[in-house]
Amino acid sequence: MATIQTGLLVVELALEPWGAAQAGLLEQLPAEEQSRILRYRRDADRYRSLAAALLPRLLISHQRAQPLAQIHIERGPTGKPFYPADPQLHFNLSHSGQFVALALGTSPVGVDVEQVRPTRDWDAIAKRFFTVEEQQWLARFDNAERRHRFVALWSRKESLLKATGEGIAGGLSSFCAIAEDHAEIEIDHRGQRWFLRSYPALTGYGLALCSGAPGLPQPLQAQVRAAQFLDDINPAIATLVAMPRVAADAKAP
Repeated sequence: MATIQTGLLVVELALEPWGAAQAGLLEQLPAEEQSRILRYRRDADRYRSLAAALLPRLLISHQRAQPLAQIHIERGPTGKPFYPADPQLHFNLSHSGQFVALALGTSPVGVDVEQVRPTRDWDAIAKRFFTVEEQQWLARFDNAERRHRFVALWSRKESLLKATGEGIAGGLSSFCAIAEDHAEIEIDHRGQRWFLRSYPALTGYGLALCSGAPGLPQPLQAQVRAAQFLDDINPAIATLVAMPRVAADAKAP
């Protein structure tokens, strides 16, 4: 199957109380996914998890004309999701605050969205998790700018570890991900090339994409309401499906 080389969709949720609209969406998912989502106690956590469960299934459903309840997604040892029926389809998910992000492509991908939280001790966290070079780079900026640079850096690093499937256990300090502005950068991590890019699209958030293939795109964005979730999101899904494709067995440059 031909698939999108690299795509990024960022969805802004109206974080409404859990109600009939969300319950109706939940019923369209496989039973095991419903059980996982209902384990969340807070409405916002449950709704973010629901949206993240829906996005890749909606994409696959558009491609295969398959009901959502029949699309079973599994998770690797570190929690990275994958679709066993099509191992050539790589995707990744992230959510924070009111945003949910979906990355996909023919090469492994990772995405991370992080809400900026002003109460955190950024310097102490940097000393614990970042390389010395990154700590020195962050120290160049004043407090407000350092906070935003920290979150952008963290999201780049986490997106790479999600792309590799290592997760945070892979070590945030095992590589340097400094990037000026929002340029795409290339990193060699454990003998493999990775391409990283941060995005300024979300005020108050860090957003980063990582892929094994270069040429990372601008994100598609959509705003959705629970009662009109499918109507609101389907145009963005259709745009993703219509993006330029490469053969599933083609190798990334």
